[in-house]
Amino acid sequence: MMISVVEAISDLLFVRDTVVVPGLGAFVKKPVPAKVNPVANYFAMPSCVVEFDANLREDNDLVAGYMAENSDIPIAEAKKQLVMFVSECFNALKKGKKVELDHIGTLSYDWDNNLVFIQDKSVNYNADAFGLTDFTPEPVIQSKSKEEIRADIEQQQKEKNTPVTVDEEAIHQDDGQNRSKKKGWWFAVAAAAVLLLGLFYFNLNRLGLGLNDDATLSQQPNTINEDFLSKNDLSLDSVGPVVTDSFRIIAGCYDQEEFAQRIVVSLQTKGFGQAYKEKRGERWYVAYGWYPTEEEAVTVLREIRESGKGKGWILK
Repeated sequence: MMISVVEAISDLLFVRDTVVVPGLGAFVKKPVPAKVNPVANYFAMPSCVVEFDANLREDNDLVAGYMAENSDIPIAEAKKQLVMFVSECFNALKKGKKVELDHIGTLSYDWDNNLVFIQDKSVNYNADAFGLTDFTPEPVIQSKSKEEIRADIEQQQKEKNTPVTVDEEAIHQDDGQNRSKKKGWWFAVAAAAVLLLGLFYFNLNRLGLGLNDDATLSQQPNTINEDFLSKNDLSLDSVGPVVTDSFRIIAGCYDQEEFAQRIVVSLQTKGFGQAYKEKRGERWYVAYGWYPTEEEAVTVLREIRESGKGKGWILK
């Protein structure tokens, strides 16, 4: 396969700091290290600035030799093509036209007939940047004490009307004058508890999560509701072990699927075997796992925060 002069220059810029095109000039590569902008909270990957030096026109066989080797042609033929390329460039420049070098940049004359080069920054010629991208990290929330975390979770429970534990001590402080009413009240509580328990097991069976003596909720097969996926802009390929009407503990959300997958693997190595990722809109959400009740999710979230293994929030 025949490669062009421009392709040869572009390939050589990945491995050489200076690529001389005899009769035209030299393309000089200068590396730029990674940068951190603390104000914008932005990380820029390593890159390169490519400049053009019209004074470096020494005759060498770097470009011609590369063309001959990769196009399987004699070096004399490669040199001939190189001379024709340089001639065509100058003819176009003298007519006031710009010379477009794909993935490299643009050559043109300024008002004083000096060669001006504008780099095409769509290609990064810095080998240290291979596989890297610019990114904006998620803000790190300042850690809180156990007491503050516990207070926050309890406040969230109140705001979401979660069940509140009966204050038995307050009940026993009754002076005994309304014992008959208390008996009736306890009977109502017991009946309500039986009713709630029945509804709970009914819903588990309806969802295909019925329990047996040796099983736990985390061991039940997962079910995925297609209407739920469509409503939340999800797909069967992007979701993890999600159960409809479940509660998720979200560890974070990210723009790139690859970064989200790394977080999932990290959580799984820390002992969160149910960790998974799912796409919601344009972002990827990473969850520690799903839980059938909000109470169970709150308990696990409290353990995660108190153990110092991470942070998160609950999403239904």
